[in-house]
Amino acid sequence: MPQKRQHSLLICSVLGASLLAGGAVPAHAAESHSEADAGELISIAEGEAPAVTYARVEQRAEEIHARTAADKKCTGVWKHSVANVDWDRTRAGTVRWNFKLTARTRAKLGPAVTVSMPNAWVNNHAINAPYGPHPRASTYNFHGSMKKYNRKGSSTKHTIRTKNKITFYWLVTSHSNPRAGATRYITCQVPPKGSG
Repeated sequence: MPQKRQHSLLICSVLGASLLAGGAVPAHAAESHSEADAGELISIAEGEAPAVTYARVEQRAEEIHARTAADKKCTGVWKHSVANVDWDRTRAGTVRWNFKLTARTRAKLGPAVTVSMPNAWVNNHAINAPYGPHPRASTYNFHGSMKKYNRKGSSTKHTIRTKNKITFYWLVTSHSNPRAGATRYITCQVPPKGSG
């Protein structure tokens, strides 16, 4: 059996066991929102290594990105019970976002969280995520931007263009409760420069 397939099977086996043992919310238990604009509170199995949590959300993100069309532009506020994301695109072409956890999520996760972006895509290519882990107060405005990006495994710089399909997948973990977390994922189309 090829090594990559063995690794995938091992991750799936560990993931399945940790979901059953820890009572984690299954990936398909997301709220009833369009998958282009969704998220969920998750449970992290007791003792689950961060690498296993990342593998779980990575698999979920890949599934969502593959089947979700970018039929809405990345502009304005995308409201959701986990976090609201406010998008715009500058006249110079940079896509910007503000990511704010809702009161409901802050109540579940506590006063301090880490927000990261384990996965991101542009036009069906996995890219090096444009947002590293940020440990902050849960009331923080987790903001970021992207104009240039690299595809995973490549050092070639690419530039965001109007009508590109992008998917961002955020993972939020609690500092006070290591078994509590949330995910938020958005697939949208890059709007013309100067949109907001």
